[in-house]
Amino acid sequence: MSSTKKDAAPPGRPSKSGEPPPAWSMRTYVVTFLYRGPNQVTDERVADELQRGHLANMSRLHEEGKLILAGPFRDDGDLRGIGVFEVRPWYSAKGIGIARPDVEDPTA
Repeated sequence: MSSTKKDAAPPGRPSKSGEPPPAWSMRTYVVTFLYRGPNQVTDERVADELQRGHLANMSRLHEEGKLILAGPFRDDGDLRGIGVFEVRPWYSAKGIGIARPDVEDPTA
C-alpha cells in the first residue's frame, strides 16, 4: 500500500493511514544516561571547573548537530542526567559525551 499525496507525511513520519516512512528517511538516536560514580569531587572549585567543561562540551555537541537534548535529574539520586544524540552510524556515539576527567566511559 502506498500513501496518497493527501495522506503523505513528512519524511521520517508515518502517514495518517499508518503507512510507514521510507527507510532512507528514518533517523537514528542514541539515548545515554549519566550515573553518579564512586569517585566524587569534593573541592568546589574543581567541581565548578569540571561542570563548566561539561557544559561547554554539551554546547559544542549541540552546535555540531549531534546533541538533540540533554539535562539533569534533580532528585539527587544516582541517575544524574540524560542525553539524546543523533549520529550516523549509531556506534559513532560511543564515548561522545565523555569529555570530563571525572566521567569514565563504561564501554571502553
